[in-house]
Amino acid sequence: MTAPAGITLGVVLDSLGTDLLRPLALPRGREVAVGAPTIHDTEAAGAGLTDAIVLVPGRLTADVLEWAAEHHAKAVVMRAGATDTAALTQAAERTGVALLERSAEISWGQLYTLIDALRAITSPVFEPNRHRSTDLFALANDIAVRAGGAVAIEDLSMRVLAYSTVPGQLVDDARRDGILGRRVPDHPTHAEEYAAVLRSDTAVWSYEPKEYRPRLAVAIRDGGEALGTIWVLQGDESLAEEAADVLAEGARLAAPHLARVSLAADAERRQRAERLGWLFRGLGVTRELADSFGIRFDAPATVLVIGRFGDPAGHARGVSPDSAAEYVGDLLRMGLSAYRLGAAAGALDGQAVAVVDTASDAPVIQLIIATVLARARDTLDSGWRAGISRTVPGLADISTGLSQARQALKVVCGPFGKAEIGRHEELAAPMFLRDVYEALRYRPALDAEPLSTVLDHDARHGTEYEKTLRCWIAGHYDVPRAAEAMTLHPNTLRHRLRRLAELIDIDDPDLRLALALQLRLRLPDIGTKEAR
Repeated sequence: MTAPAGITLGVVLDSLGTDLLRPLALPRGREVAVGAPTIHDTEAAGAGLTDAIVLVPGRLTADVLEWAAEHHAKAVVMRAGATDTAALTQAAERTGVALLERSAEISWGQLYTLIDALRAITSPVFEPNRHRSTDLFALANDIAVRAGGAVAIEDLSMRVLAYSTVPGQLVDDARRDGILGRRVPDHPTHAEEYAAVLRSDTAVWSYEPKEYRPRLAVAIRDGGEALGTIWVLQGDESLAEEAADVLAEGARLAAPHLARVSLAADAERRQRAERLGWLFRGLGVTRELADSFGIRFDAPATVLVIGRFGDPAGHARGVSPDSAAEYVGDLLRMGLSAYRLGAAAGALDGQAVAVVDTASDAPVIQLIIATVLARARDTLDSGWRAGISRTVPGLADISTGLSQARQALKVVCGPFGKAEIGRHEELAAPMFLRDVYEALRYRPALDAEPLSTVLDHDARHGTEYEKTLRCWIAGHYDVPRAAEAMTLHPNTLRHRLRRLAELIDIDDPDLRLALALQLRLRLPDIGTKEAR
């Protein structure tokens, strides 16, 4: 089957809405056919731009509009807030290139994905043995008329890709909210409900949750691979007798569309990962990379890193480490997007990373990370932790932020960490202990005197001086507190300390400090955990 290129500019504007994409000049009207989106690159030669929608993250000038016209592009998208809008509008009218304005609510990467996915689901697909073409919205209406109920077509992430608009067909709150938000609302029954549909080769009835109308659903597959689902809602009247057959035919027709959506998403993921790597490694023009993600170059920012500790081969229920990191990176990106935070997020070197244009002590960051860790724990395993950098002045210092976030992650993944999430500026003591351990781990000082004297005495005489010292030091040298921890009478502990003082000079503050460090750095699991 072949896919004719092009949808109209009007379809793009109507589908995305003026809240996301506002027309400033339409010199050739709304019915002009447009092609694929592309990011403007000042170094590129301009080949392959026929009918393209050119996204311009940097400063738009009349020269760029002239350049777009010369290369037969049909539309140019600029960022909101330009001061010379009137002059640019005149240039657009003169060159015949449509001028659109991107809302600050959406990043360039998100806009690219939306336009590309929109082309995938609305461009007609022709079947080789039939003289007809389909697009997902027309297909949804066709199924709705023949099956007798309102229809929604979804991908595996429960995003509503298309829906029917047949007058008179009833919808419930779940479908209405799904259409408005373009995603099925969360509900405790969804996991099993969708699993039942995807397990079946035929249409399946769903009666959960009880407060919603019954629905008949079928999985959309391509070569045995599940791509999404089609749902038809039963109104006051029963569905048509052939509703299951109608759904099966609809699933076959929808498969090529969803396959193209999946390919578009994969391509966008690869491009985003590449740009994210450039941003964090300081490659390319950082300011333009920041613009492509919709984040501010000169604004204060915070770097987040999420990783796992231990041996990755034993984790994640069979998911590879890189795939697990990509999944967690997607969770992180969605969480930040849900709170409308300017951010660039994804996977880098086997870890989920993000840079957010907000301060490191913002409570919302802790909330988002905690939610991501909970989702990762439920889906993958419990070995995920997060590190948060200090607030850096701007993206010019992003490498410093990445280093700090990774330092914080290493601390919370090790024996000196006390929580799942660590902020670099709150981890001074455990980072010091880790540095001391790394400096001494291969030297005999950790097992030398004065601690070796105590350990030798315990081994030869069966005493518990090591345990006594641990409790006494942990109790800040307070005898009653240490005695309570050891379930001893305070006088018993005092007597034991007097006997211990005959062995080593525990009144010497330097010796106490040396003992405290040796004991703290001899925990059995030190050095066995490492952030991945």
